[in-house]
Amino acid sequence: MRVLFLGAPIAPHPDPQIAFEKKFEIIGYNTGNLLIGQSLFEELRFEEFGQGLGYSPQEANERFDIIAIAAANFIFKNFDLSYLADFIEPTKLPCLVAGLGAQASIIGDKVTDIPEGSKRFLRIISERSKTVGVRGHFTAEVMNDFAIKNVKEVGCPSLFRKLRPDLKIKRPGRDAELRVAVNGSRNVFLHSANPEAARRVEADLLKLSAHKKYPYVLQNEEPEMKMLLSRDGREDDFEVAQAVLGQMNMEMDPSLYVKHVKEDAKMFFDLAEWDAYISKFDYSVGTRFHGNLIALTNGVPATIISHDSRTTEMAELMSIPHIPVDKVGQLDVHELVQAGNYDEFQRKYTVLYDRFAQFLSENGVAHRLE
Repeated sequence: MRVLFLGAPIAPHPDPQIAFEKKFEIIGYNTGNLLIGQSLFEELRFEEFGQGLGYSPQEANERFDIIAIAAANFIFKNFDLSYLADFIEPTKLPCLVAGLGAQASIIGDKVTDIPEGSKRFLRIISERSKTVGVRGHFTAEVMNDFAIKNVKEVGCPSLFRKLRPDLKIKRPGRDAELRVAVNGSRNVFLHSANPEAARRVEADLLKLSAHKKYPYVLQNEEPEMKMLLSRDGREDDFEVAQAVLGQMNMEMDPSLYVKHVKEDAKMFFDLAEWDAYISKFDYSVGTRFHGNLIALTNGVPATIISHDSRTTEMAELMSIPHIPVDKVGQLDVHELVQAGNYDEFQRKYTVLYDRFAQFLSENGVAHRLE
């Protein structure tokens, strides 16, 4: 089988010396995307592969047998997928689409007001697929609104990247001293159904990380990423910190925020490095779905603070411990980790693993999820 991969990127980038700005652009401005693309890449069996849109329709037809799309929150009013529709339609290739999601503030909102190019993309992949792999029940309902019925709720490919049918979560003792990793979405809190609650929680996560010296794993916080890479004492860093703290209504000395980022913030463009790092912790908490999922797939308990339909839908499908932003009180990590039902997550994981393997097989794709 010869596979052309589109959508989320494959990691790591073959050129380790590539500049940060270019690397950040290639991954779609969010390191969490690497988990989606690389996972699907590792889950499929193939003899040859290509990546990206740099082929003519004739070249694609001659060189590949199928187009595999590692999808994300594609169904969104601000995303125009005309470029994908324009590329796929003239080819004659079948499609495998995994992890397709709709994005709204809350589950139940209608997501029909999307660009015509995106509607055309959905029609094409439906016609070219036996079944389309969607993130959960909400996205399945959105697809139904577009009269697309051949969908299967499979979650995200990143859940299955360890290629084994069971996961064991290492739960810490009730009184254990916890090594905690924190993540957040402080630059997208306005997407939430309750922006003020989301802002408060994002600020509390930053404070928790700073006060407890817990590492904060960055995913798309470009100002902090550049701060982490910059030379010490740069005036721009202080100004950036002032802007961030002002946006979050946080009373903190900007110089202390800069110091915290430089000492405690982490970012990863290589999943093997991210795996090795997060495996050392006892617990992960925050509003990032993939930042917490990589902990879970490495056996580390995690709690997702859900802030929109995207995080809620996948957490519900996969039975990942989660709590809505407007239900969060004081962030007590000991209380949160003990409250999580990881037995249910482990049970649901096995069910979804089999479902995802069946989904790949029914689309005629050889895979590694035996």
